[in-house]
Amino acid sequence: MGLFEDLFRKRRDAFMGPADRDWRALVPQDVNRVPEGEIGRKRAVRSKLPTILAVGFFVVLVGVLWLAVDGSVPTAGGFSYKTEGYLSKDFVKKVIDNGPEGFARDVRSIKADLEADNQVVTADVRRRGDGTLDISLRERLAIAKIASMSAKGAMQVRLVASDGQTFAGAGYPEQVVRNLPEITDSRTTGSDDKMLIDGIEIAAPFLLAVRTTYPNLYKQWSAVSLRDCFGAQEDSPGSNLRVAVRPGTQPMDRPAVVEIVFSTANWRNELALLSRINVDEMLRRPGTTAQAYVLKMSIQNRTNATSPIPEPRLVPLPSR
Repeated sequence: MGLFEDLFRKRRDAFMGPADRDWRALVPQDVNRVPEGEIGRKRAVRSKLPTILAVGFFVVLVGVLWLAVDGSVPTAGGFSYKTEGYLSKDFVKKVIDNGPEGFARDVRSIKADLEADNQVVTADVRRRGDGTLDISLRERLAIAKIASMSAKGAMQVRLVASDGQTFAGAGYPEQVVRNLPEITDSRTTGSDDKMLIDGIEIAAPFLLAVRTTYPNLYKQWSAVSLRDCFGAQEDSPGSNLRVAVRPGTQPMDRPAVVEIVFSTANWRNELALLSRINVDEMLRRPGTTAQAYVLKMSIQNRTNATSPIPEPRLVPLPSR
């Protein structure tokens, strides 16, 4: 009925008088004005709150569904790995696969198995949201090597860390192992990971200090003998560390230093003194007629008994 009237009733003129000339009908009105008062602003917020809550609900719902779908298909066997040493990803994968659950194992058990290896100091194991593992290892730093008898009766070369622990050295390049000084004339107990070296509590800090502070000296050393090291009795007279110098690391036109002797009680000061003295000049002085010498840093001038002074001395080796 309304449609019929709209179609057939008499059309009105565009302007039928002053009633149709009201300025409100001609000027567009801004009905979405910002409320000026506090009450108006609160009313505007309340009017929009249901819409905001509805949008937020759907956003959270979509996020939860996405995580559920994405997490339902974890990456099988995936892990990221980093280390400051030489252990490979194959070592880590072997440790993870050692349990029946594989990569689904609890991260604490994986961490414990990784740290059970003597080469590992600490292992940081975390599981990401997608099921993959994030593994970071801190390994022991090898400062020497030692030849020892394994539990099966075979000779083996184990690496010695700066804390005195020995480990197999998995992943270490052959050249790196070859360049490490060897611990010789040692007294050991136990074997493999449980091996203890008498006197290593002195020799290990000694070698670590040389490696970090005097790397050029460290590269010239082939072995450290513990024959005269008395272990915990480091202040005993005659307790020494005897260092063998690598052949071919010195000039051929002068006598060579084949061994350097440090006292176990004062090796830090003796190392600092060795870095300051000119050994090459000492070996070129008139009167140095022997072919090889032992440099004894352990000799002290005891003229003043209360404050002995280190007095390095070159001792010739008898010719053979």
